[in-house]
Amino acid sequence: MHSGPGRQRSLVVTVIAAALVAACSGGGDHRAVGPVTTVEQPRQGGTISISVGEPVCADWYGQCGASNLGIVALQTLPSPMEFSDGKYRPTPLLVGDPVVDFGPPHRVTYGIAPGAVWSDGTPITSSDFKYTWEQARSTNVRGMGDVAAVDDADPKAAVVTWKEPSAAWRDRFRPILPRHLLDGRDRAAEMKDGYRFSGGPWLIDRWTRGQELKLVRNPAYWGTPAHLDAVVLRVISDPAASRQAYKSNQVDMLNQAGAEPGVEDMRNLPDTGFVELPGLGYSFLAFNTQSPPLDRKAVRHALAYATDRDAVVTQLQGHLRPGVRPSQSLASLANPTWYSEPFARYRLDLAKVTDLMRADGWSKGSDGVWMKADTRARIELLVDAGPRFHSLLAQIVESQWKEAGFDVTVKRANATAINVELLPRGAYQVAFTGALATVVDPGQCARFCSRNIPTEASRFVGGNVTRVISPMLDDLWAQVDTELDTARRIDLVRRGQEALAEELPALPLASIIDVYVFNSRKLGGVTVGPGLPSLPVWFCRTTCD
Repeated sequence: MHSGPGRQRSLVVTVIAAALVAACSGGGDHRAVGPVTTVEQPRQGGTISISVGEPVCADWYGQCGASNLGIVALQTLPSPMEFSDGKYRPTPLLVGDPVVDFGPPHRVTYGIAPGAVWSDGTPITSSDFKYTWEQARSTNVRGMGDVAAVDDADPKAAVVTWKEPSAAWRDRFRPILPRHLLDGRDRAAEMKDGYRFSGGPWLIDRWTRGQELKLVRNPAYWGTPAHLDAVVLRVISDPAASRQAYKSNQVDMLNQAGAEPGVEDMRNLPDTGFVELPGLGYSFLAFNTQSPPLDRKAVRHALAYATDRDAVVTQLQGHLRPGVRPSQSLASLANPTWYSEPFARYRLDLAKVTDLMRADGWSKGSDGVWMKADTRARIELLVDAGPRFHSLLAQIVESQWKEAGFDVTVKRANATAINVELLPRGAYQVAFTGALATVVDPGQCARFCSRNIPTEASRFVGGNVTRVISPMLDDLWAQVDTELDTARRIDLVRRGQEALAEELPALPLASIIDVYVFNSRKLGGVTVGPGLPSLPVWFCRTTCD
């Protein structure tokens, strides 16, 4: 997700499966600003509370944190670049724009600000860049496997060399970790339950699991200090309970999935800012391509033609956006430069289902379920047990697939189990999940290239949870990652999406919608938008403790 102490951040600390048809971030300038003018003088001090889902862990380069880079990491650890207002910009960590030499080899020099220090006063140096790469390269978490070397000879200039030209280089090194505190130790154990160091505007004061996580202002931060004294992240996993907590003034802000029933009712509350934003994230049904019968492309295609995605998306998002339509790409409509519609071929067509299944050797048994020899077409759909809209989606899809002749069951699990165990280990058949994208880069290799299948050797870290193996996908998306010419890259992305639609490791459902609700009477400086917020500029209009 977005990085650095600047403006491009993700509000909610959540794992992938908890947000699916919600939003995480968006493309372009979709910011929505609360009723604050530039002449309003910020008050100093005070504590606010935000309702959040709880992170699985705070080890951002481990499997438990790989799918999440929320408010904790982005406010407490530095990153070199951020994306805000439609542009990439250096964060306060750097003295200016990085010096880029596309070579070959592709080399980037990051000049580190002289005053940049960790919370214990130790300078942030190029050695921290190198340590971060060393920790993440083996599992390619956040694309760090693309980096060939980091030269830390000059403490204030990290010279990074890529294996091949990298179109997404600005999204790397997010976040940076402190070598002097972690080197030689078990990073996962040291960070799992929080950490007391910071290189950002905020510092973790405490984390009481299941209750709250408190951030306090980092007194050693070299950038513009925050107005607030503290931010309490109250763990309220149930969306309805979160909305009730806001109504009863227990929290000052919340961020929920636009698909969550009842969230639309918050827009008419007094003294309330209500913002809904399309994001770069998108939801989809992930098919485990190595789990029979989904190892058969014909079966995956049949399931796609058995799915009335218009009905699904209308049920999940129609209350906020009448006339909403499904995404026809494994990308978001909020990223129009890279969006195409190859998945538009998949519309409800039961005759097509029949043709595909029969051609693959299936026939219907006496109970109307597809059979192949002694094998029934059994499909288990995995959804998060928490959000109500997951259960709603499961009911809709289960009904549609049963009508098409599949023996469907629904499995419910908590988000931690789904994202840390079931998806990475391939212990599922079909899962309702999503990509909480926080960057505009269209690359999909991390999610669909065979080298990124999570395995025991990688400690089950890797984004290709569909476990798809396709030389065409590997080739096209590898080219997307290394192509620097925009026009050629657009064509490669289009071809890559066409290949995804044909291979069908996943079926897109909808671009994610995020809803932000905040107390506009109490909070000033609130700017929410693609992947924000900018917590340091928030302030209390009235006394708040």
